[in-house]
Amino acid sequence: MNHRNTDLTLQDAVDDLKARGIVTVEGVFSPEEMAEFRRLLDKTIEEASQVEMYKGRPTDKLLGRSKDTVWLLWELYAVCEGGLRFSRHPAIVSVLERALGEPVRHASIGTMFDKVAGGDAEIGWHQDTFFIVDPPEDGDADLGGYWTQFGHVHVRPADIEWKEDYFRKTIIVRINVDPQTIENGAMKVLPGSYLEGPLELADDPGGPDDPGGLGGLAAYVASHEHEAIDCTAGEGSVTFYYPTMLHSSEVSTAPAGVHRRAAAHRVRAESLEIPGWEWPVDWPEGAERIRPHAGFDLDPFS
Repeated sequence: MNHRNTDLTLQDAVDDLKARGIVTVEGVFSPEEMAEFRRLLDKTIEEASQVEMYKGRPTDKLLGRSKDTVWLLWELYAVCEGGLRFSRHPAIVSVLERALGEPVRHASIGTMFDKVAGGDAEIGWHQDTFFIVDPPEDGDADLGGYWTQFGHVHVRPADIEWKEDYFRKTIIVRINVDPQTIENGAMKVLPGSYLEGPLELADDPGGPDDPGGLGGLAAYVASHEHEAIDCTAGEGSVTFYYPTMLHSSEVSTAPAGVHRRAAAHRVRAESLEIPGWEWPVDWPEGAERIRPHAGFDLDPFS
């Protein structure tokens, strides 16, 4: 079973996203546009692979490798020149603004994943329960216990004064640069799991909802894994989902040379603030309100 709907209106897409936590809109980009995006990604990886520092970032931190292949490119839209335009497709911005009810801004700079055939990249069930933030300028935060990357702090729900589910005001946008198939390791999700919020905050091993003592996330997966759906998607489609959606992916078993690229970034409602932390401003494009760009070939909602 998969979650694709090839005949969506804008409101249909938003309704599906809110009801199931995920929706894929087909036909956002043309094959020619995706060929251009692939060219830009390949150029970025080739250039970065030849130097120790690339656009101010250590290459060994910028590129992740699976066996002999690059399968992960961090800070995508800051280093892939010309790539940011694709995240500004009017259809993408329309879904985000209608789903969140207000203008949107970046909550991450973006990441490119590539399940290359013959690689060993496999990801177990997880939620993306962190925010990429900076400490207040007038604060004196001890950052020793946090994951920091490229000068920014990754904070998890337990590090935040949790007054509401801040992830409900955040959406992940995944541009499917290549077809996403079961054979090449398409993402799997547990639909509706995003409604549980961050499962680490409900982690009560052996509690009344977890008699097996597995812990919040593991217990939920054990009870719901049979509901998993394969997020197959066509080239040039866009998948939207909430960060607390439980998702995973398996190793690609596709023939040699087959790629499964996807470019993912987070957006947030413009008004969203995380108590005790500030949004990074050192990437100018990410600090601005996201506005649609013109000049794309297709309109999936026309």
